[in-house]
Amino acid sequence: MLTESAGIPGRRLALLLVAACLIPFANGLGGGFTYDDKAIVRDDVRIRSPETLGQIFETPYFGGPRGSGSNYRPILLLSFAIPWWVLGGNPVGIHAVNLLLHVAVTLLLWRLWRRLGIGEPAAFAAALLFAVHPIHVEAVTSLVGRGETLAALLTLLFLEAARRWRALEASDRWRDGRRRRGLLLAGALGLYLLALLTKESAAAAPLLALLLFWREEPGTPVRRGFAALRRGAPLFAACVVPLAAAFALRSWILGGAIRAKTTGIFEVENPLVRLGAPARVANAALLLLRYVGRFFVPLRLSADESAWSIRPVGALSVLGIVAVVLLAAAVVGSLRRPESPLALGFLFFLGAFLPGSNLLFPIGTIFAERVAYLPSAGLCLIAAAAVTAWQSARAVSRAPAAVLAAAIVLFAARTATRNTVWWNDEALFENCVRTAPESAKNNYNLGWVRAEDLRFREGRQAYRRAIEIYEPYWDAWAGKGRCERGLGRLEDARRSYEKSLQVAPSYENGFFGLGLVLEDEGKHAEAAAVYRRGLAKKPKSLPLSFRLAIVSSRLGDPRAGDEWTRALRIAPSSLTTRLGYAEWLWARGRRADADRELREVLRRAPRYEPALRAAANHDGERGFLLGEALATEKVFHETRSAADLARLVALARRLPDYGRRFERLRGSFERRSPWAFRALGLSPAPDASSATAPG
Repeated sequence: MLTESAGIPGRRLALLLVAACLIPFANGLGGGFTYDDKAIVRDDVRIRSPETLGQIFETPYFGGPRGSGSNYRPILLLSFAIPWWVLGGNPVGIHAVNLLLHVAVTLLLWRLWRRLGIGEPAAFAAALLFAVHPIHVEAVTSLVGRGETLAALLTLLFLEAARRWRALEASDRWRDGRRRRGLLLAGALGLYLLALLTKESAAAAPLLALLLFWREEPGTPVRRGFAALRRGAPLFAACVVPLAAAFALRSWILGGAIRAKTTGIFEVENPLVRLGAPARVANAALLLLRYVGRFFVPLRLSADESAWSIRPVGALSVLGIVAVVLLAAAVVGSLRRPESPLALGFLFFLGAFLPGSNLLFPIGTIFAERVAYLPSAGLCLIAAAAVTAWQSARAVSRAPAAVLAAAIVLFAARTATRNTVWWNDEALFENCVRTAPESAKNNYNLGWVRAEDLRFREGRQAYRRAIEIYEPYWDAWAGKGRCERGLGRLEDARRSYEKSLQVAPSYENGFFGLGLVLEDEGKHAEAAAVYRRGLAKKPKSLPLSFRLAIVSSRLGDPRAGDEWTRALRIAPSSLTTRLGYAEWLWARGRRADADRELREVLRRAPRYEPALRAAANHDGERGFLLGEALATEKVFHETRSAADLARLVALARRLPDYGRRFERLRGSFERRSPWAFRALGLSPAPDASSATAPG
């Protein structure tokens, strides 16, 4: 094993670590937006422009109104916004940021282990294992996994600032450096707050700082503990300030320090939520052992192992008792050997995992590989120290070096193959069902992606499997109803949606889907009644208010105007709602009002194709054919469809002035959509290269 003490410069070793991070994860750069990436990154209007920066700090993580949701992560959203402003929506650039964060975390861990006096071979080997390990794929290759990598980076920077602050305090000249010490303390607190606003797991940072202080103190374990607490007391006391600030912000945005009062933990996501504390602790201890096993033998990896792929055990089960005893024995044994890298590795693993372990309280998931990102650094240290026997010599002997080299090559290969699972939703969810077939959520997700691809028969089958695993799964009942509606099985779809509402009487999507089925059956009055029932339960629901406005308009209900007003009040920035209102105004002969609303839509989104098409239609109905032609031209630029080209050609033949414009721009049109020209049998432009783009 190469080390700096063996004559290899530190810069070269750092480059080796960078290469170890980049090579196995490189094929993950080609992945698209998968799973939560779509809601948080691809489709999140909050991150599109600096003008919407305030919304990032004023709304929950997944969006929605204040007083809802269970997470508040504005710094994570900001980390997506800045690359979007610079690079646009290209996922390659956003993936690259994730990978660079992984590189930074790896280098900081290497620096930390070396500064703590771990032998050079063990420190480098631990960082190398961390760089290539496949358990990190979800955190690095999944875009929203950045919550783990960014929080880890900020936590490690906090630890670096905390250690420097402590070293300055312990020196003989600390009074001369009072200002620097204050700056280091302020920097550490700022980093802690940023970490807390990135991911909740960063709450463990002060505990990790205490662990490092404890290890660096002299004397017996108990004396070390008292000394670490005494010298670190100003830091630990000051950490209450950013922690309180984070809780205050969460209370302001979510309506609760932990989550909104109306938001709970879904049993499918984490079945431990229904258990008492003894049973939850027993299961959490078992899960920690599962993480350890997954680390050392990463053959079976899965993005989700929720109910009932993992079945909880009772508080007095043999497995649970054994797991708790083993965990307690490992803690006691580690605390008795502060100099041991094995003890440091285990305590770092446990300390970093504590907020997300389900030991102290239930979290939003029972088991997720992404949350093992920073905690796995402790296991990497254990593995490296055990194999190298924490040698401080110039180099490790051949046998341990061969073992480590083999592990690194195998882990890197497993990482490269695992990255491909995250290229698209189809691959991801099929892999999830294959690796954890008893997970209701995995089958639900597979049904969702099949329904999105309009493969309704396969989607219905996946949803049915999810319901077989967990019968009161209201989302799966609604998904099944969606597929049945797509297959034309309206009676079955109606029963499925009714079942979802039977299980969850306030379920917004249940009311929405049931109303759509009734609309398909031509029962518009009944559909309106369903939407009103749903709005009584969910008065701020835009989908329900929007559909009610549409159905009321079809029925000629005199309350239709009030329904459109309510929908706009709920979501004044909704382009679809505002356009629908404009079309309703137009149908009622209020053309000036309709034009005003349509202009507002196009002001907000000049290339919004439905609004451009509406403008073309309105001009056509008024007989303003030139306006219709120019609007249709813009529509064609967006759709490039043969139908829109045909409409443009027809207008060009009717209007000589526009006909001359069309011929002048014909080459540009043809380059945009050659297949549309072929579909209409149009001859190519005489000199396409000389045509200019339309203004």
